[in-house]
Amino acid sequence: MRSLRSFEIIHLFAVLHAAVAVLCRVGGVDDELALTLLSILMIVLLCLRRGLNVEFTAACIIVVNVFGYLLGTGAAALLGRAMASQPLAHACSSFLTTEALGWGVVGLVKLFRPGESAGAPLRVRTPRVGLLLLAVGAIFSLRLAYVELLRGPFCSLERIYAMRDALWSSSPALIILLCADVIYVRSMRRDDRSVALKTLRLLLFLLSSSLVGALAVGLQRHVGGSPVATQEFAPLLLVALVSEATLYSAVFIVDYALTARAGLRAERGRTHQAQFLYMKLKQQVNPHFLINSLNILDCLVCEERTAQASDFIHKLAGIYRYMLQNEQEPLVPMERELAFVEKYVELLQVRFVDGFRVEWLVAPEARKRNVVPCSMQLLVENAIKHNAVDAAEPLTIRIEASADRVSVSNNLRPRLSAAPSTHVGLEYIRRQYLDLAGVSIEIRRTAENYCVTLPLL
Repeated sequence: MRSLRSFEIIHLFAVLHAAVAVLCRVGGVDDELALTLLSILMIVLLCLRRGLNVEFTAACIIVVNVFGYLLGTGAAALLGRAMASQPLAHACSSFLTTEALGWGVVGLVKLFRPGESAGAPLRVRTPRVGLLLLAVGAIFSLRLAYVELLRGPFCSLERIYAMRDALWSSSPALIILLCADVIYVRSMRRDDRSVALKTLRLLLFLLSSSLVGALAVGLQRHVGGSPVATQEFAPLLLVALVSEATLYSAVFIVDYALTARAGLRAERGRTHQAQFLYMKLKQQVNPHFLINSLNILDCLVCEERTAQASDFIHKLAGIYRYMLQNEQEPLVPMERELAFVEKYVELLQVRFVDGFRVEWLVAPEARKRNVVPCSMQLLVENAIKHNAVDAAEPLTIRIEASADRVSVSNNLRPRLSAAPSTHVGLEYIRRQYLDLAGVSIEIRRTAENYCVTLPLL
């Protein structure tokens, strides 16, 4: 049996919300707790489909229920003015609120799984089901306790609304709560204690920060000449606790998002680095380059040009030494890359003699910057690979470096029998620059010229 998709879950629970709202209104029963339970269940199912952890799911439940209450109350008031039937207006507001909250949750959790396509099947995971059920039960119990407290003589709705306005209009109290939440979330990011200790510590933090926030409101009102009465402090503390739990959940979700995105970028960077290293490894064992080099060396030996053969061997060894030494380095000094490219060009000139020439125009300040290793050599290799090399019409490669960029260009003399370019090497270089510095390479092609520009870092 296939699992429900996100839009099916949202539509199903929107209809259930509307049906429960109508049935409860017709039967004269309070629908608040029933609708809260349905909202919690919808959020749990949506988060489980994405494999999100228990902490994020619990935080999402708190935030969505608070915003759902505010949104549902506002929508019911607006629709109540436009519709004659109050049960129908309440049902429509429940349906629309559930749809809005459901799609909001889907949009939020997609931030943490951006690599998945919309039509790709999701692997449903159930991480720590017991702990998740415990968290859901605790949140629902607190919601039930909150409703019961509102029915008591000390926490009437009038007092709750008055204390809510007092707290939300107190900038010092809100700043204290927000700063405390940010510090706590950041400090708990690497906490490896048990779940029970972490939960106990969180509860103590929420209670203490709520108390501090309530005292800040009381102090501000006392200074302003309208102190909080004794019977008003309990509603104020209750409002502070609900507001602090909501604010903490929002801060936790934002921190989770930032951490998840940073981890995704780091993982993508490691993947691209591994691909680039694999490409350079293939260059090191490139049979064509190695066979051509050995054939040249054989000719030099047969012609008894021992000095040139020795020099050729040393340059060939230097090329492979450079590749091996820098295969794990993300960046190398421009000075070293230029020396490497010069050795590579000298080897090619032994093979092609007068078939191509290289023009160097490098500013002194460019030599102090950094570049991705082997990137310039790859551009020179591409120019030789995809163009005809003929002494009658030499291929001209121009390497020009300024303070912040280096360009490798050549005149176009396409080979008649050349295989079409896959642009794999250029793509790997582009990814390296995007991962390391967030900048891309620039490729320009005209009818007569081809140029690739790399940023210097």
